[in-house]
Amino acid sequence: MAKESVLSISDKEAIKIEKLIFHIILSSSVQPIFLEELEITEEQQKFFKDRLADAAQGRQYVFTEDNPPIQSLTKKILKAQNNDFLSISKDITDRFKIAHTSNTNDGVFIISIASIKKRRLLFLIKLDHKKVYEYKLKGNKALLEEVRNTFSEDKTAIQKVALIDIDSNVVWDVLVFDRSKPGGITDFFAKFLSALPRETESDLTKKMQSSARKWAAENKKDIDPNQEPSFYKNRARNYLMNADIFDTDNFINSVILDDDSDRRSKLKDSFRSYLENVGLAGQNFVPKKEALTPKEQKNIRQTAEGVKIEWMGNMNDNNINIPNQPNQNGEFIITIKTSDISEIQ
Repeated sequence: MAKESVLSISDKEAIKIEKLIFHIILSSSVQPIFLEELEITEEQQKFFKDRLADAAQGRQYVFTEDNPPIQSLTKKILKAQNNDFLSISKDITDRFKIAHTSNTNDGVFIISIASIKKRRLLFLIKLDHKKVYEYKLKGNKALLEEVRNTFSEDKTAIQKVALIDIDSNVVWDVLVFDRSKPGGITDFFAKFLSALPRETESDLTKKMQSSARKWAAENKKDIDPNQEPSFYKNRARNYLMNADIFDTDNFINSVILDDDSDRRSKLKDSFRSYLENVGLAGQNFVPKKEALTPKEQKNIRQTAEGVKIEWMGNMNDNNINIPNQPNQNGEFIITIKTSDISEIQ
């Protein structure tokens, strides 16, 4: 069965570059400037590996038709030898430039085949040139000169990314990041890839909220004994109700609150791993507040005897206490304080 998982931190660290070339894209030129060869040192290899790792995340997309051009070219380039790899890389870059009919910043279009263990992926990255100034001293006077055509370690230089996996082992085809349209994808880039989001913003919003509760429920023995899983769900909801763009790091930091610094660090790592495994880490989207209906907000617990307990919002505000662990007799002592009880049925 295909997995929803995305690249984990260990996957990113294990990236190995098999082939890499870039071609130059200039706003003043109709066609890209094609390179015939790229020689890089070991230190430069690390630079490009780090750029691939930076880009190895995004929202999940699927191809919109059977074997569209980019998918077909991906299949070919993954099998290509050096000359064919170069030829196909030029074709892909040319298609990107033709599709980008509006103004574009000067930069390079990187095409790289990378392996992670037995997995082989195609990276397509538009990296903008960053303006850099070099200073030269003339006595006590500094003269600034612009250094053109520079790469930068600054992540903001990464403008567009398509990480393509054509294997059937995952449910997505492409991980997409598009700085020009936070949380989405520009029309031309979507057409270039022939891809659409695998899930809607509403689906992702609901999944993110439920992921916090499910993870906490699966890790009751490790979380703060004074925090029931609904605490994590409520914090996830608060983040989603207030965030303009979903960010994985900010989400994790908002959900995992714990006075114990060691436990907090371990729980953050655990929650991140969980989000990676269910394909939610790294996704960029605009949370849909209207998706978090009262039904989604409701918390429901059921005892072994079939007794259901339902509440909205914070458990403490509803005068309910449900421990995470049983007492020494193997029993959960649930406490509900109320000023009145109504007979419903």
